[in-house]
Amino acid sequence: MSLYRYFASKNPLPVVTALDENHFGEQFEVLPCRQNPPIEAGGQIQKSNIYKVRGNNSEMFLNQLVDYIKENVEEQNRVEFWSIWHNEKVPSKNIYRINPQQITIEDLKFLNENDNCWIKFFFKNNK
Repeated sequence: MSLYRYFASKNPLPVVTALDENHFGEQFEVLPCRQNPPIEAGGQIQKSNIYKVRGNNSEMFLNQLVDYIKENVEEQNRVEFWSIWHNEKVPSKNIYRINPQQITIEDLKFLNENDNCWIKFFFKNNK
């Protein structure tokens, strides 16, 4: 079984490709899925723009993921992040709501547990 990670969005997101081909799989990448929706997601992802997220589960990966979220997740895009074992469903206890403007590495440490999860990004009103 393989663990797959995706961003899903209403509108297109920026693509990030690895600069060093010698370290394929270790570097943070965000690439458009060839098949939308991806078969591995088991029909759970319903957004029109889906991107595969690549990189090992390191502190550097989490830093890059946090930076990407802070820089690219906008309210109007209704962005989601999925971490799914091939064709397994995400249990309701593993659905998280996180404010992308205030996200930290600590907020994403649960990704190291390699459980199926779904993050819904939301913005808090400053009123």
